[in-house]
Amino acid sequence: MKIVADTGPIIGLAKIGRIYLLRKLATEVMIPPIVHKELYGKIGPESDQIDQALSDFIHVADLGSLEMNVDEPLVNLGEGEKQCILLASTLKREVLLLIDDRAGRLAAENLNSPKTGLVGISLLAKKRGLIDNVGTVLLELQDAGYWLSDDVIAVARKLSEE
Repeated sequence: MKIVADTGPIIGLAKIGRIYLLRKLATEVMIPPIVHKELYGKIGPESDQIDQALSDFIHVADLGSLEMNVDEPLVNLGEGEKQCILLASTLKREVLLLIDDRAGRLAAENLNSPKTGLVGISLLAKKRGLIDNVGTVLLELQDAGYWLSDDVIAVARKLSEE
């Protein structure tokens, strides 16, 4: 499975020292050019992990000339979300879009792009034996300032049978 990742989930995983999960879950992790630019603009304590991942396993994908008429679903999105969705849309079934932005997720759904967020990645990581407890990971994210509601965490715990 390939992953196209938006900025937020990468930063979130780096903040809690778990960016390695992307490498273990995917055969390839790709980001569009604008996400690369956004990640290099990050100066927090997680920046070293992000820099290491960018030089090691997260690759910038060339968007080339995308010939898709998808302006309508993407009109109100930020440039990072737009490029992620466009990139994932060109790869179709080969890729999972990692995006937590609600508007971005809805746009991806309208374009039939498979998507997940950090909750879904955490559930998959537990299923594959990479983490022991989804709730712990999500609480770490929440404590690091990543917005996750208590209700979402409760649903994730239930899904992971914790």
